[in-house]
Amino acid sequence: MYTFEIIVGTTLGSAEYVADHLAEKLIEQGFQVNIHLDPKLESLPIDSKHPWIICTATHGAGDYPDNIAPFALQLQQSSPDLTRIQYSVIALGSKSYDQFCNAGHMIDRQLAKLNAKRVTKTFEICTLETPIPEDAIDGWYPQWLNNWL
Repeated sequence: MYTFEIIVGTTLGSAEYVADHLAEKLIEQGFQVNIHLDPKLESLPIDSKHPWIICTATHGAGDYPDNIAPFALQLQQSSPDLTRIQYSVIALGSKSYDQFCNAGHMIDRQLAKLNAKRVTKTFEICTLETPIPEDAIDGWYPQWLNNWL
């Protein structure tokens, strides 16, 4: 059984709400979940039983939110071997910006570069189209879960 490590990048709280909603669904299925609001590479297990879910908003001009930026920098600077990590990315943003969901796509590219295994393509949530972003998880979750079972 997996223990999902949900790594959250949030500025205004939407990504945290999405992560909490996803965690509830995973727990209902019997999985264990750890949510990381201040993620640090050294506090995350790097093995096949602890898949990572990155749930991040995009801040400013396509940047990482402040709470996840140090983690992204850690990945870049230390270049850990993540071949044992499976991951998914949930990216939040507004299509009114040129850099829609850019933080999610940047972390996805970084994880792939470090040999982590992407389970599904990045799930984008537009906060203009989905005013309550966690509602988007309900439609996405069943198909996503099939990739893990």
